[in-house]
Amino acid sequence: MIAHIIGVDPGLVNTGVVSMMFGPTIRHLTIEHTVINGPDAHATVEWIQSLPTVHPLIYVEQYRPRQNLSSDPRMTQVQHELQSLLAKAKFLPNMGIKRVITRDLMEVLEVWKFPTSTHHQDLRSAARIALLGMAKHSEYNQVLADMVRAHLDGDPWTISHD
Repeated sequence: MIAHIIGVDPGLVNTGVVSMMFGPTIRHLTIEHTVINGPDAHATVEWIQSLPTVHPLIYVEQYRPRQNLSSDPRMTQVQHELQSLLAKAKFLPNMGIKRVITRDLMEVLEVWKFPTSTHHQDLRSAARIALLGMAKHSEYNQVLADMVRAHLDGDPWTISHD
């Protein structure tokens, strides 16, 4: 079994997209990422469709206007476009996410730092929302737990960045 998750962090300046393929039988994690200029839903979907896996689980950081601030119609529009183009994607709020998907976990999985810089750590946010989705999925949560346990036992999985 391969557990393939994709996280998307839409943004006005950059949209971060991170793909993580967990191979439990070979104890390997493959990470790919891209940065898309602006809130371009079509470019996001094209990149996701270019990946070799047919049915990844896709998690998108849900846009919610902040209290006392006006909402941005471009962000609302891109969310609607992503919902239309990625019908099976789950849109998750990021409230409290840092307490669940910690820096330590992200460092173990090598998704805390990326070689590509973005406006607001969009790749880190995309990885974090994907891991939150994974943690909420019963089968994939077990894969994540097994990888962390192996790390804690001093027998880590191999990780590659494509």
